[in-house]
Amino acid sequence: MSGLSGVGVFWAFTSILSAIISCVGYFMPHWITGRITLQHPGKSPQITPVHFGIFRRCNYPYIGDDGTLTISHECGRYTAFSDIPSVSWQIATLTVGVGCCLCLLVSLTAMFGVCVKGVVIPTVARTAGIIQMCSGFLMGAGVGIYPNGWDSPEVKQACGHISKSYNLGDCSLSWCFYVTSAEATLLP
Repeated sequence: MSGLSGVGVFWAFTSILSAIISCVGYFMPHWITGRITLQHPGKSPQITPVHFGIFRRCNYPYIGDDGTLTISHECGRYTAFSDIPSVSWQIATLTVGVGCCLCLLVSLTAMFGVCVKGVVIPTVARTAGIIQMCSGFLMGAGVGIYPNGWDSPEVKQACGHISKSYNLGDCSLSWCFYVTSAEATLLP
C-alpha cells in the first residue's frame, strides 16, 4: 500500500515521465538540423543533413586517409569535454545534465514512495519539490545559453556563415530543443 495520496501518486508518475523525456532530450543529438554541402572536382555536390545536440553531432566532416574531405554518416560524442564547440555549449551540457540528474533523482524517490509506505514524508516532499524546481531552472538556463554557441565554426559550417549567437542562420531547431525547453518550463 502506498503512503502517498492520489495527488502524490500523480506527482510521482508525472515526475518519472518528465525525467524520461528530459533525459531523452538531453542525450539525443537533434537540437539543431542543418546541412553540409561538399563539392569534389568533377562530381556533383554532396548535400548531407547534419544534426547537433549539446554534446553530440551526427553526420560530420573529417579528412579521410586519402586527404579528401569526407562525411561520416554516424552520430558521436565529442571525444573530450573541451572538444564541445563553444563554452556556451559546455555550460549548457553541465547545467542541463545536472538538471536531468536532479529530475531523475526526485522522480525515483517519488516512485519509491509509491511502492514503500512512509518514504515520502512532508519534509521529503517539500525538499523534493525544491530540488525539482532547481532542476527546471538549471535546464532552462542551459536551454537559454545554448543559442549563444551558434557562432562556433561547426555550426557556421552547417548553418551558413550568417549564423551567430542567437541567430541560427540557415539551420532550424529540432525536436530535442523543444522537448527540453518544454520540460524546463513544466518542471518548476
